[in-house]
Amino acid sequence: MNRCLYEAYRTYIMHDRKMQVQNVYSVLGGSTHDVLEKIMNGEATEADLLPTIQNDLDKLDMLGVQFPKGRDGSDSIRENWITDMTHFCNTYKAPKGDFETEQFFLYKTPHDIYLQGYIDLIRKNKDGTVDIYDYKTSSMYKGKDVKEHGRQLIIYALALEQQGYKVRNVGWIFLKYCEVRYMGYKTARSKSKSKISQIVERRNIAKDLSKQFQDKLRERGYTDIDIDFIISDALDSNSVPEEIADEFTIVPCVVKYNLDDDTRSETISYIENTVNNWESLSRKEQDYPHISFTKTLKNGKEVDDTFFCRCLCGYQNSCPHLYEYLDKDKDKDDDDIDLFA
Repeated sequence: MNRCLYEAYRTYIMHDRKMQVQNVYSVLGGSTHDVLEKIMNGEATEADLLPTIQNDLDKLDMLGVQFPKGRDGSDSIRENWITDMTHFCNTYKAPKGDFETEQFFLYKTPHDIYLQGYIDLIRKNKDGTVDIYDYKTSSMYKGKDVKEHGRQLIIYALALEQQGYKVRNVGWIFLKYCEVRYMGYKTARSKSKSKISQIVERRNIAKDLSKQFQDKLRERGYTDIDIDFIISDALDSNSVPEEIADEFTIVPCVVKYNLDDDTRSETISYIENTVNNWESLSRKEQDYPHISFTKTLKNGKEVDDTFFCRCLCGYQNSCPHLYEYLDKDKDKDDDDIDLFA
C-alpha cells in the first residue's frame, strides 16, 4: 500500500489474482522457510535443505521463472544466490534450545486495527523472556530498508507483548551471510588479541578473510611459498584452510533490530496512517497511482529503479505502466545511438 498503490488496487480492490505471477525469491524463500520449520519441529533434517532448493530451481526453470539478469546481462545474480545458499545448506546446524515456529498472532492497535500473521521463530529464554527471529534469503538490509523491514519485527513483538510475553530481542537470520569469529588484532596498533566477529557473504568467505588466513598461517611458521599455495586452495574451495580451521568459527548471521519505545510508537503510527490513508481512497483506479520511476547514478552509469516492478511485483507481466515506461526508455536509448560510433 505504501510501495505501489496500483499493485494494491489490483490485489485488494480488483482481486485480480489470476493475473499474478510468481517470482524466484518468494518461491525459493518460501520453500526454504518450510524446511527450516520442519527441521526445528523434528520433521526433517539439515540434509533436506539443499535437495529442496535444487528441486525448486528445476521447477522454476521449467516454468520459465528466472532470476533477474546482472547489469552486464549475465546470470551472476542467480549464480551468486545459489553459491551462497548452497554453502548455507551444507553447513547449517539447527540451533539448540526451546523454540516455537510459525506461531500465529493477532495484534490490535490502540485504535482497533487488527493485523494477523505468523512468526518464523520464537526462542524461549531461561529468564522467561522470548526472542523473535525472521529468516531472510534476501541480501542484508541497508539504509532506509532497515527501518522498512524492521517494522515487521516490531509488529511481532507488539503482538506477543499483547499476549503477555516479555520480548527481549528481535532480529533477522540472513541465510546468505555468515558470521566468522576468531581471535585477532582489532587495529594495527592493538597490542593484544581480542575476539573479532566479521559478517561476510558466504560465497566470499575465503576472499574476504584471506588476510586473516595469511596472518594465522604465518604465526604457525608457514613460509610465504606455503602460504601462497594454501591461500590459493582456500580461494578455489571458498573455505577456511584446514591448517588453521581450529582458529575460526562460522555460524549463521543474526542481525538484531532495535526494540524500544520509539520503534514501537513509530510502527504503530505507520500501521494506523497506512490504514487510514487506504480507507480514505475511493474505488476508482485513478486514485491508485503506480510507483514513480527515477534514475540514479551508480558507478558512473545511469540506472533505473524498476527492479521491484520487473522482478518482484505479481503483475510484472501485465502492468501497463511498466510497459509504457520501458517502451519510452527503449525509444530514448534508440534516439541516443551514435550512427558512426
